[in-house]
Amino acid sequence: MIDSPTKARSATLAKGLDIMNFLGSTSEPQSLRQVMASLEMTKPTAHRLLATLADHGMVRFDSSDNTYRLGMRLFELSRQVWQEFDLRGSATTEMQKLHAATGETISLAILTPDGGVYIDELQSKHHLREQSRVGQRVSMWRSAIGQALVSGLSFAERMQLQKEHKSDILLDDRYSNLLDLNRHLDLVNARGYAIDLDADVQGISGVAAPIVDHRGVTVAAIGLSGSSQRLDREALHRIGPAVIEATRLASLQAGGAPRPVSSVAMPAYLPPPEYQILANVSNLIGEGPVRSFDGQSILWVDICRPCIFSYHLATGSISHFPQNEMITAISDTERGLLVAGLSGVRIIDLETATIIQTLCDPEAVIPTNRYNDGKCDRRGRFWLGSLAFNLELGAGSLYRIDPDGTCQKVESRLSLPNGLGWSTDNRKMYLIDTADRVVYAYDFDIDTGAISNRQNLIKFDSDSLGSPDGMDVDADGNLWIAMWDGWSVRKYAPDGALLAVHSVPFPRPTSCLCLGEGFDQVIVTSARIRVSSDLLRDHPLAGDVISLSST
Repeated sequence: MIDSPTKARSATLAKGLDIMNFLGSTSEPQSLRQVMASLEMTKPTAHRLLATLADHGMVRFDSSDNTYRLGMRLFELSRQVWQEFDLRGSATTEMQKLHAATGETISLAILTPDGGVYIDELQSKHHLREQSRVGQRVSMWRSAIGQALVSGLSFAERMQLQKEHKSDILLDDRYSNLLDLNRHLDLVNARGYAIDLDADVQGISGVAAPIVDHRGVTVAAIGLSGSSQRLDREALHRIGPAVIEATRLASLQAGGAPRPVSSVAMPAYLPPPEYQILANVSNLIGEGPVRSFDGQSILWVDICRPCIFSYHLATGSISHFPQNEMITAISDTERGLLVAGLSGVRIIDLETATIIQTLCDPEAVIPTNRYNDGKCDRRGRFWLGSLAFNLELGAGSLYRIDPDGTCQKVESRLSLPNGLGWSTDNRKMYLIDTADRVVYAYDFDIDTGAISNRQNLIKFDSDSLGSPDGMDVDADGNLWIAMWDGWSVRKYAPDGALLAVHSVPFPRPTSCLCLGEGFDQVIVTSARIRVSSDLLRDHPLAGDVISLSST
């Protein structure tokens, strides 16, 4: 008789844990019927346990569609457990390295359920020092370290925190609404670090990056700050990779799962690169090179330090056009420059920064996604891919946007849609999915813009160095593919046969543009984002634009 209640209580607890494990094993919310069927529970038992778990915040019920998913309280508890690994001990060595290298103030802040707090600091070696912040609350929306803490949260956690602090956020004249703030935080999350220029404390600027837990979700951040006279915008962006490296190593030390950083040197079997430097621009992610409509210039974007660049072919002059949101793809048209960014697709006058026409925003209702690579076909249709910020497999799509702004989803369940191109006879369209390591070939109808009969043209095995990123098709119908982390650009025949491998002087080439009409050049953009400090020191052209001979 004594054992029976204990066994009953244990069985009930076990069933509750089974429900939590089941909800945690799937990315989709589950209905009561799905829980019953998967765990072989009766309806009263499943309903009673779900209601109890929801009362305690372990499960969240969505009344709009009567589904359940894991609750925020579980995430809060897991973060508190993870922090028991002693973040100070994990971060101290990396903070000391940053301090020795820069002499600036280095701070450590942790994320708490209602914000953030500074828990450690190494004071500046310079004559004028900042007041110690240890024990103080973090300025979550103005400071670099606050932005680093918030940007790396899951979308649900970020929105909950913003809901609680909405009045404080809207007091900041930089953000007219929460959408503007989230676009900025998405940019911070994409590039891996935040900067502030006199935003939190007058005369003090800073840069910060997140420390993440085993889920890759932010629990703390390391920030570097100092006099704005020493730390202007350019200096902060130069220091950003070192701060990322410090937080990455601190995350690993504490058992976290940070994003990977490129640290593999150029393989000895690749020939020495032969190239010409077109532009020393140190792009974080240089992408999407296109020819201007008049044929006189090359245009490309820096996605994570939002800017559009123009290189004049005859004079070699470079123009910069900073943007106020993440820009991922462009195409020059007779009406103006077509631009895809976080707020959608529009045509702008680049020189005056005025909007000529707003076309569409096909994923406005999917705030966890962003647009990626895009390109116009020969009839002026703009093809644009999307992906999840957290790179969730199958969360991306491909859209076709007609010149009048009509938009149609033509492909779904993509993971990282990237380079696009068309055969010289307009009968084939090519699409790279970087995550799946494949180049797809579709039958293409130039008159209607319809695609069909998808096939794998090139499949990269796991032993291939790097991953396929951007691409272009030359006048002979050959595909030129930039190999991210592969130190090379590969040339393939229309049937998918490898014709040549051209090495490049940086680990992360991003895309290609084939220039014909006597130029015989292939323009290659590149990235320096999340490249180790050692590689950046030894290969300073990372982030620049070069040209290769196409012969």
